[in-house]
Amino acid sequence: MSPAPPIWDDAGDNSMNDASPPRQSRPEHLTDSPSDNTNTVSVLQNDTSDTSPETTALFSGRTQHERPPDQYSPFPIASSPHSSLTSNLHTQISTASYGSHSGKKRHFSEIYTPASNTNQHPLTPYGTVQESCLVKYFTEELSPWFDHCDDFRHFQLVVPRRAKHCTTLRNAICAVAALHLGRLPKYKTSQGLVYCGQPLPHVTKSSALEYMLKCIPDLIQFPEIQDPEHQENIMAATVILRQYEEMEEELDENSLDGEYFVEGRVNFLAITQTIIDSMVASPMDQSLATAAYWITVRQETYYALTRETVPHLRFDVDFWQSTSVANNMIVFASQVARWRWGQKQPEEWAQLKHTEQQLTHDSIGVLDPILDLEPDRKKGEIFPTIWYSFDVQVTAIQHFRLAQMILTAENPHLENATRAAHRKLEAQVRSIVLNICGIGLNHPRVQPALLNAVIAITMYGEYFTDPQEREALVDIINRTKEMHTWPMRRPYQTLQQRWDMMDNAEI
Repeated sequence: MSPAPPIWDDAGDNSMNDASPPRQSRPEHLTDSPSDNTNTVSVLQNDTSDTSPETTALFSGRTQHERPPDQYSPFPIASSPHSSLTSNLHTQISTASYGSHSGKKRHFSEIYTPASNTNQHPLTPYGTVQESCLVKYFTEELSPWFDHCDDFRHFQLVVPRRAKHCTTLRNAICAVAALHLGRLPKYKTSQGLVYCGQPLPHVTKSSALEYMLKCIPDLIQFPEIQDPEHQENIMAATVILRQYEEMEEELDENSLDGEYFVEGRVNFLAITQTIIDSMVASPMDQSLATAAYWITVRQETYYALTRETVPHLRFDVDFWQSTSVANNMIVFASQVARWRWGQKQPEEWAQLKHTEQQLTHDSIGVLDPILDLEPDRKKGEIFPTIWYSFDVQVTAIQHFRLAQMILTAENPHLENATRAAHRKLEAQVRSIVLNICGIGLNHPRVQPALLNAVIAITMYGEYFTDPQEREALVDIINRTKEMHTWPMRRPYQTLQQRWDMMDNAEI
């Protein structure tokens, strides 16, 4: 039995309609009402978290006596030592070229004039009906991507409120929301996109790009910003735009080094690195800035594992050792990635194995599942059934398993080992891959869980030769594409190429 084919076609990853549909007969300024506004922002007024004080202290390193989000001391980042970053960042961006889909390179100043919708009436707290819809969509559908390790849910409860007064943050939210919403078939009608009963005739394929481009000036000026709250807002906007970048069709790997504008997209890796450089030497308080920092660490770890490259961020080891279990595991995965695609020194491998043992000891009783059942192969089951109580546990254990998988597969002491030792190692790696996939399948509300499963499949799916297991792995890639509208062409192609190499290898 051959693996199931991928569910997308050539246009599957970017299927938003380019053409603007006919205008609605009802004037747009009549689509707003007090009740509509209330519905748009009502989610911001209700904290439905069921996290107990004990759980908060356990996973985040915070106690129940600490203040709620957005009330912490300012995060002092910008200072004179970082002022030189401004000219450097501005020079790189202003001299960068922008690639259109036709192949013509254009200067940034030529394309930073996003089209404005003059018939959009600014009657809502977020400017227009369209932007209110996009903020609502981000709050309800996309903020969990950012908050699954944050019991204070800054990106659901703080960021949308800040966006009312910070246009850069609002534009970042609208960019990622427009991109994601526009890919979902359930919102597409013959009259264009409709969300929560509100027609969005001006949200087209180019809208996300236009919102994103509006953010660039404040990103350039970040090192000069002195207001702590505005610093945090720009950090949050950068984190959101980095997510936008990952949701876009994957960039050419050869075009990512130092270029901001490549083939119709902006590479936020270098921009993020500039902001991180200005943060790393500064003290952190519990705030939106702290939440944004740890999301950046997660994003960089994801980037390293999916691109199979060395992470670029620097970490203060003394700082992160005192943080949450999940963040410890994420940093550990990043360190393993640095070793794997770095020098791969045997001495470093031994140190990482020691860290693995220490983290295993420290997490006893913290990362225990509430259910762990082996698959019943007689019933055709491939993946184990594993349940955890909290989202943060899912993120923590998956990153730990990813690191463990790499250290097992790349054991430098097995280069001259017997074939039996290699078979044992391969069986261990397959078991870890299936474990990560089982966790992802059983926690659909933790949005990145299936993406972590895809990472494991892409990296070591070649260890699977059983047709039934291969089909199950491809099904996870398809399911991730279907559920999250995430670009999956690259993972599928990588996996298929590695299977072809294994199947065609001469013995």
